[in-house]
Amino acid sequence: MYSLIRNHVARVLQQDLTAVISPLSRSITANIPQRKTNDDRTASNSQQSPKIEKTSESKVPWKANVIEMPVAMGPQYITDNYREHREGGFYYDHRIIIPEMPEQYTVKPFQTRKTGGNHPDTGRKEYRRVGGGLKKTWLWIDWMRQGPTEGPPLVERVIRIMNSDCHTAKVALIGHGNTLRYILATENLKVGDLVKTSGEIPKNPVKASEGDAYPVGALPVGTIVNCVEGYPGQGAKYAVNAGTFATLMKRVDNRCILQLPTKHEISILEQCMVTVGRLSNVEHNEFIYGKAGATRLMGIRPKLGLFHPKTARFGRRPFRPKPILVITGEKPDYPNVIRLEHPSLDPYR
Repeated sequence: MYSLIRNHVARVLQQDLTAVISPLSRSITANIPQRKTNDDRTASNSQQSPKIEKTSESKVPWKANVIEMPVAMGPQYITDNYREHREGGFYYDHRIIIPEMPEQYTVKPFQTRKTGGNHPDTGRKEYRRVGGGLKKTWLWIDWMRQGPTEGPPLVERVIRIMNSDCHTAKVALIGHGNTLRYILATENLKVGDLVKTSGEIPKNPVKASEGDAYPVGALPVGTIVNCVEGYPGQGAKYAVNAGTFATLMKRVDNRCILQLPTKHEISILEQCMVTVGRLSNVEHNEFIYGKAGATRLMGIRPKLGLFHPKTARFGRRPFRPKPILVITGEKPDYPNVIRLEHPSLDPYR
């Protein structure tokens, strides 16, 4: 009862106060001069100053010398380097298939389909320990970095650096003008860096930075490179995994000798394109899975316990190790060989 009376009295007092205060506030605001708004200021300024017309003929100075080149990578590279199947896609590796064949180069991620270790056409089992795992998207890497053969190089900016499901090294999205493409990122490449691509071999070796692509003949001896071509126009074939690099050892006439990550040496033409620097994700080989489920998420099934010490009930026993071979340098005494000389037992008579 008391609460109802209190609420009623408060409501009446509020109505009386608003009736008294509202005319006072109107009279105060009427006496204050109004300030000019931004629209009034712009309108007054436009009347005083002459109009400025925008002309489309004016050119930006830095766009005068910009070089634009289309991406050389196309469907023909996939046809030559990957096994196709009848559904129009291509067989990327023994784990995944890209079901749609791209018409031209694009930076749009492709959806993949798992093989389960089976052949995509016949369905026969080809690989063991393959099956399951998370879904993967495939990024089309531009393995053929081609630039102008003379004049200034092609300059591109790094837009983004990301991880790829189908590549061990990190992937960088670069672009110039209206052209975008993916390349493998080097170890110290950052967003906003400028990378150059040139196909010219000058008389003196060039001073290249990480991520720049040049013919191997244009670089000084001792340079660390990656994404090495086997012959001009082939595309990157050597040193394409995470943390790998090749070293330019020496030049012989019009050929260059490189040392691969496996310490093998190859001799290629000086026109072959290479990328300067070491590939990113150097700690890839130090990754510890930690549990069996981590490998299952990658599509790797467990292997048989062939060499596990168990009884013959669930499988054959492990093989005994061979005896230690003692090398003394002396010729061992072999036992006498028994030969069968009967005519009926000789198959060549």
